[in-house]
Amino acid sequence: MTHGTQGRGMNPDVVRAIARLRADAVLSAGQAAFFDRVARGDLVSVRLEIRALLYVGVLLLTSGVALLVKEHHREIGPWAIAAAVGLAAVACLTWVHRTSPPFSWGEVRSPHVAFDYILLLGLLLLASDLAYIEVQFTLLGASWAHHLLVVGALYLGGAYLWDSRVVLGLALSTLAAWLGISAGLISGALWTGRADVLRANAVVLGLSYVAAGSLAVLLRRKPHFEAVFVNAGLLLLLGALVSGTLADGTAWSMWLAALLVVAGAVTWRAYRLDRSLYFAQGVVAAYVGLLRLVFTSFRHALPYLLAALLGLGLLALIFAAHRQMRDR
Repeated sequence: MTHGTQGRGMNPDVVRAIARLRADAVLSAGQAAFFDRVARGDLVSVRLEIRALLYVGVLLLTSGVALLVKEHHREIGPWAIAAAVGLAAVACLTWVHRTSPPFSWGEVRSPHVAFDYILLLGLLLLASDLAYIEVQFTLLGASWAHHLLVVGALYLGGAYLWDSRVVLGLALSTLAAWLGISAGLISGALWTGRADVLRANAVVLGLSYVAAGSLAVLLRRKPHFEAVFVNAGLLLLLGALVSGTLADGTAWSMWLAALLVVAGAVTWRAYRLDRSLYFAQGVVAAYVGLLRLVFTSFRHALPYLLAALLGLGLLALIFAAHRQMRDR
């Protein structure tokens, strides 16, 4: 797509370099013309904007379906609603299956810019249909929370079958919700405030996700999924440890010790592997835990001064580490 104003954002040095490469026959006429348009600002990418619009469109469409069902449930009837939503989901997934390239354990590029979003729409409609059927006909009864396990497994299978990191993130969050709700219902943690049970489950699941990401790289089974697995795992693991550190009671010091050990290991390993996002997560988690120690140990205005100084040191550390990892 062409830019609206001729020459906007032009880089003269790059333009001259392209002309020299064309004169030296390094670039063909077609390649030189293409790169020249990019360098002059006549050709820009709107891929990010299109993807954002598609994502918003999927959310709006699924929300519209939910509102339609809510407003006209009695007029349409449960069987007709379940069948219509199910057929829409099958139509989306059929298009995805016919359009998708052959399965591979390596990375498979999307054949179409809308591919991931039609896949996401189909899976969301399928999950909505299953939820509607469960609400109307109570197929699982007291075990209704296992609906999330079924949906999470469908998302996970779809993510691997059609190589979608978007769907993989949705699968991991759904499985985390299932484990949290199931554990809460069994132990009563959701109703009695026993957050320690939920924290323990988050720690176990977080470690499992980190291990899954490491195995994906080690076994070369969708190794590009590693970032999704590890980011989700670190959010659960560090979030649970931070939650324990900030909780009331006397056990916060043990949670803080565990948090500092885990955060230290995460930042050290992330620095070795040049993973700046993992590094930042570990540093920020340690900072939040240390704030609990500062505000517990000191009074009056001193904790705020120390918190500000720690925050400045945190930012300096993250930027310095990011620069070193980028330049290596």
